[in-house]
Amino acid sequence: MNTYIKRKSNVAVVIAGLLVGMILATVVFVFGYLYFVIGLRHFEKTGKIPIETNLDKLDVPGNMKDGMKIPVKTDKHIKNILVIGSDTRNPDKHGRSDAMILVTINTKTKKIHLTSLSRGIYVSIPDDPDPAYKKHWSSKYMLNAAHTWGGPRLLMKTIQRNFRIDVSQFIATDFGGFKGAIDTIGGVSINLTAAEAKRLSKQTGKSLRAGTQLLDGETALSYARIRKLDSDFKRMERQRNVIVALFKKLGSSNPKRMASTAEELMPYVTTNLTDMEFMGFIFDFISYRHYDIDEMMLPLEGYKALVKIRGMEMLDINWDKNIKTLHAFMEE
Repeated sequence: MNTYIKRKSNVAVVIAGLLVGMILATVVFVFGYLYFVIGLRHFEKTGKIPIETNLDKLDVPGNMKDGMKIPVKTDKHIKNILVIGSDTRNPDKHGRSDAMILVTINTKTKKIHLTSLSRGIYVSIPDDPDPAYKKHWSSKYMLNAAHTWGGPRLLMKTIQRNFRIDVSQFIATDFGGFKGAIDTIGGVSINLTAAEAKRLSKQTGKSLRAGTQLLDGETALSYARIRKLDSDFKRMERQRNVIVALFKKLGSSNPKRMASTAEELMPYVTTNLTDMEFMGFIFDFISYRHYDIDEMMLPLEGYKALVKIRGMEMLDINWDKNIKTLHAFMEE
């Protein structure tokens, strides 16, 4: 009897050991694979973007000065990541940011807020350009010039100064990278207007109709890049539509397909997220994919804010109103 119990106990120990070994091997594999995928990205060190003080001494118009009196929005439940979209493939140049979308993750309300920032907004730009662009720098110019002169670092500084939000992390991508990622997940569903369907049919040679259409990577990319059909604000909306559709489709995918999509997209990504920060973001995505998503565009005035400054068309906005609306949107 004692021998039987002893043998049974030994078998249990062996089985338990095998299970623990299998679990550990799986964990090691998963972490190893994630590090492999994360390693495909391009890392750009920027450091923490400090909150500026003494802005009352800046030589800026009254509407900008009114906005800068508003405290920078900080909240432990709110995390901001700036997504920068560009068609630039020259590694030696920052290029002007073609799309700027502030992704706000609110873990308290379990919502993700996407705020498109128009590239033509007239802003105050910190005196911190890259040395090669020092002679081009201007203290007041359109928003996307900050990216040209100082990359994501200067762009985040400019957004913090003008929009009064705490943002120190960015993910930049060439929209061309979305093509392969969208194909990997089997396309994305986009609701096309009649004009968009006609334009895309002509561009791609495919027969598309108004209404919800399943677009492959090439067609979705063409959709996001439509420029002269209507307005820059509608173009920003199309860019958000592709990102939201990709996010939702990815969230409903199985782990294998999610991994394949990440592998496809990651070589097109540049970010200041460290390995551990990116790892944490991937694990958090398990929760984030169930969050509701809503959207907004700034400026609120749209083209009513359009003025000519030094011969250039820019958007001169009511900063107090836009900032307060953005802050309220982030808290929803």
